[in-house]
Amino acid sequence: MGRTLPRALTGFAALALAGTSGSALPAPAGSAASVAARTPPVSLHITRSSGDSVQAEYRLARPTRALHFAPPLDGYRARDWKSLPGEFRWVREGDGERIERTDGKPFARLSLDIPVRYSALEKAYAPFSPFSDGGVLVYSGRFQACPALPCKGTEPLAVTIAAEGKTIGVGGKRSANTAAFVSREEGTNVYIGSAQPVPTSGFLAIVDPALQPVLRDHLLESLPQSMRDFAAIYGPLSITPELYVSLDPKPPSGTSLSSQGGTLPGQVFIHLYGDGWRKPIKLGDVVWLDWFFAHEAAHFFQRAGTNDVIGPDSQAWIHEGGADAMAALVMRGRSDTERSYVTRRIAEARKACAAGLTEVALNAASRAGKFDLHYQCGMLIALAIDADVRRGSGGAKSLHDVNRRFFATVRAGTPWNGRSFLDAARRTGLSAPTLATITAITSQKLADPARQIDTMLRQAGMDPAAP
Repeated sequence: MGRTLPRALTGFAALALAGTSGSALPAPAGSAASVAARTPPVSLHITRSSGDSVQAEYRLARPTRALHFAPPLDGYRARDWKSLPGEFRWVREGDGERIERTDGKPFARLSLDIPVRYSALEKAYAPFSPFSDGGVLVYSGRFQACPALPCKGTEPLAVTIAAEGKTIGVGGKRSANTAAFVSREEGTNVYIGSAQPVPTSGFLAIVDPALQPVLRDHLLESLPQSMRDFAAIYGPLSITPELYVSLDPKPPSGTSLSSQGGTLPGQVFIHLYGDGWRKPIKLGDVVWLDWFFAHEAAHFFQRAGTNDVIGPDSQAWIHEGGADAMAALVMRGRSDTERSYVTRRIAEARKACAAGLTEVALNAASRAGKFDLHYQCGMLIALAIDADVRRGSGGAKSLHDVNRRFFATVRAGTPWNGRSFLDAARRTGLSAPTLATITAITSQKLADPARQIDTMLRQAGMDPAAP
């Protein structure tokens, strides 16, 4: 499985779709101040015409000597974003990169020709997820830019899209031929194509028509099933999310099953790539897709519970590992195939967590490039909390009660961090010995991680050999 998750969130990107900025006390109409307020420092105009590329034109309110981007994406932009030969060049700078004229002169416009093809990026959503019928999902977060440093890559970007004869879906709305919005924070996915969404159990879904019918039907049920499971526990959502499932139209021959996906506010998306998706598939061979959808569904309820307040990378074990634990708990109540898969995932996480923590402390895993430890170790921690609280309450309470208490404290203004989460667990009934062991695992470098993990599981009443 080649599923990739973005740095800092799997899906916890914040998005606001709005017009150009205003103020509480607007300047008189037509004044220089009001014109400046309506003029974004950088705007992007994307044209999707026939062929396998888009034309992207950046326009700047004032000339600049460089346009800055973050993160650098392992050189993806320099490889694929092409300007007129010899006119511009890409330069790596710190945690980002910039594009500048080769003669060093300032510029106010930058035109780029960008191929619409899937690029697997490490811990980052791809800019394009093409569909087999010619449609494409465009991730706006990859295009956000700054006219000057510092640049986080989350600064607002005014975007217009032109695609003659196509439907453009963005911000929960669909329009013909053109659309305009402001991409903020981590951005959003924009659909450009001709497919009509299919309403299914509280979702609007666009699923690639080339997907095998048995898999298509299963995917249209898998995510809604997880949403129903969590809604029964946490209450229904107030939104109707979108589901996008795209199938790479040009997979390299002989490649296996791979995927990348995640969540953004109001969206779940997954891109399937590799030649293996075009061969006959048994549902038992892709049960990891059910895990993926259960994990992403859990993020919707985490986010809804906290009004989109999520902690930093160093605390990702709470929401990423927590989402894996939530997935494990609901999937245990389904078929034997899914229960067996959950058992295998837990065993693999135990091994990977112990090995990873021999090299780095969990609270430093993100900085060390070992973000996956937040999933693996975080799931074990959350499941230990679940087992410990259930045992202490005679089955009356669980991880879900811990989550609800934690979400409520975050909504009330308590910081999203390990201390707050573990305090919510303690107040829900987590035992002192298990709490002490978890605190050590999450906050310090361990001399013997495997022993500490097994101690945590035993203290919670779990069998480390068969969790």
